[in-house]
Amino acid sequence: MRRVNQFLAGCVKKVHRRDDVSLIGKSAMQLYRLGLAVAFGLASPCVAYAQPPALQPARDSLAPVRRELEARYAENEAGFFARDADRVMRLRHPGFHALTPDGRVSNREQMYERTRSFIGRVERFDSLSESIVALTLAGDTAHAVVLQRTLRQQRFPDGVLHEIRTWAVQRESWIKTADGWLFWRVDQVQPGWTLDNGTLVR
Repeated sequence: MRRVNQFLAGCVKKVHRRDDVSLIGKSAMQLYRLGLAVAFGLASPCVAYAQPPALQPARDSLAPVRRELEARYAENEAGFFARDADRVMRLRHPGFHALTPDGRVSNREQMYERTRSFIGRVERFDSLSESIVALTLAGDTAHAVVLQRTLRQQRFPDGVLHEIRTWAVQRESWIKTADGWLFWRVDQVQPGWTLDNGTLVR
């Protein structure tokens, strides 16, 4: 996971301008970063996710699961591009929930409202990607460590439109059902870098 953080730092270094001045406060941007990460269904790089070697499925056995989840992530991204919260939530399990860094649990209904509110502030997504950087399987549950990257035009409470570029890493768990893989849980969320109109905001 060190390579993920190095990648994020490298990306920021390329686009960060030293003479920029932050347009919004640190605490406000922390809320926006957390809201984004949780809304996407948005695992900490510091946590080891791998199962013990004796329990780790063979790499070949994970390939079909990875392909199926990648197809689900493509559907998820399409829902956000379309700014359609209902379409996004159709990929969520009835028991979908998120564990935030402060220890709180948001249930499916709360996540729906958060997703709808987030999408409502976004004028458009210029780019959006969710990449599986680690994957483990335990019975009918797949645990994916996912790197999320977005570039979007987002309107802030002051009414001003901002270009927001984000990177975040989190663990996302999916359950295999009769309807295919459904997004069940988000935990160990670690918001990464956020650029607001080119200015790095931590």
